[in-house]
Amino acid sequence: MTVEAAAVQYAYRHIENVDWNGIRSADGQFVFVTVDATDAEQPPNRDAFRLVTADDVYEPADIRDTAPVGLDVPGGPYTPEQENEEPTGWLAFSVPARLDTEPSLRLDAENNSWKRRLDTEKATAPPPAWDWTASAPETVRPGERFTITVTADNVGDGPGTFRGAVNFSFPLYRPEGFDIVLDSGESGEATISASSTHADPGMELEYGVRTPAGESTVTVAVGAESATTGSPN
Repeated sequence: MTVEAAAVQYAYRHIENVDWNGIRSADGQFVFVTVDATDAEQPPNRDAFRLVTADDVYEPADIRDTAPVGLDVPGGPYTPEQENEEPTGWLAFSVPARLDTEPSLRLDAENNSWKRRLDTEKATAPPPAWDWTASAPETVRPGERFTITVTADNVGDGPGTFRGAVNFSFPLYRPEGFDIVLDSGESGEATISASSTHADPGMELEYGVRTPAGESTVTVAVGAESATTGSPN
C-alpha cells in the first residue's frame, strides 16, 4: 500500500453534463489523496481510511459529482469494492478551511494498519478569497479569432488556485477549464481562445463562466463582414 500523491483544493471542476463543466466549492477545503493498493493481499475498502490531525479525525467524503476533472492528484476515485475496479485512486476528505496541524492518512484494516504523514502544507495555511471578472470583445467579425479573459485577485490571507471553466455553446457545446495559481495579494489571468467561424452576422455568442466565486455570462456580437474596396480603374 502506497500513498502516491496528496493535494489541497478549495474547489474542483466536475462534468455537469456531457459537454458542460460546473464548479463545486468546499465549505472549507478538500484534501485529496491518491493511494495504490495493487500489491495488497486484500485491498482495503474506502471506509477503512481516515484523515487525522492532532485533534480530529475525518472520514472520506461522499463526492456528489461523479466526474471531477482537473484535480491536482492522479487517477479516478478509489472504489476497489466495485467489480472490475483496480485498487488504486483518490480519496477525498472535506475538512475546515484551516487545520491546526498537518494531516496524516490512517488505514484501519484488519491485517494492515498504518499512518502516513501527508505533504499538504496548504492545509494549515489561511484560505484564499477571490474577486474576479470575465471579459471579451463586444463585437467581432465573422470568422475572427478572439480571446475571453478571466482575471482573478486573491484577496484572502493564504495561497490558492482559482479554478473555473468557460462553457462554449458555439460552434459546439464544450468546456474549457482554467487554473490561476495565486498567493495572497496576487492577481493573475487566464485567456481562453474562441472563434466566430461559421457564425452569421447578427448572431450573439454566449459563454458561461463558472468559478468558485460565482457565475457570469460573456456575450459577443458578430458584426457584418468587413467591406472591401477595390481600386478604381
